[in-house]
Amino acid sequence: MTAPARTGPLPSGGGPAPSPDLDDLTADIGDRIRAERLHRGWSQAHLATLAGVTKKYVGLAEAGHTTLPVVRLAQLCHGLGMPMSDLLSDQWVMPERKAARVLTPRQVQVLAEARTGVPLSRIAVRVGMSRESVSARLSEAYRVLDVAHLPDGRREAAVRVAVERGLLDPAVLDDAA
Repeated sequence: MTAPARTGPLPSGGGPAPSPDLDDLTADIGDRIRAERLHRGWSQAHLATLAGVTKKYVGLAEAGHTTLPVVRLAQLCHGLGMPMSDLLSDQWVMPERKAARVLTPRQVQVLAEARTGVPLSRIAVRVGMSRESVSARLSEAYRVLDVAHLPDGRREAAVRVAVERGLLDPAVLDDAA
């Protein structure tokens, strides 16, 4: 036997609650998923792998372009390592974005070589990569270290910032010399 359906005003006496705007609701949930993913420093592809969904689905969910069936929302929350109730709670707070990422070993190697000021083609030979790959690794390192906006002196600034933040061991620089 089921309980009778409740009709009439809410116990507060204020009348029926208005229906939520579903577009706003899906956009808000998508924003929360994106914020949680970025807080962990993950790509959409990484979350998709952990959640058992496609990268495209993660992108659609984050953009609010899809209604989230409960099963998919549960998968995304599982991938994020958090209960659905926490993500949907009125007490949910936007997490701080993850602190500066660490440099990859290849970025460290390329940055250590680049600090000498030699051309990228020479660095490429030294580290066994194409010139384009060396350029890409340097660009990534500049973004991680927040010096990509500098018009000149990015190499030196990147090395200095990496050492200051403990992302690059000064001993690695001595080894590269």
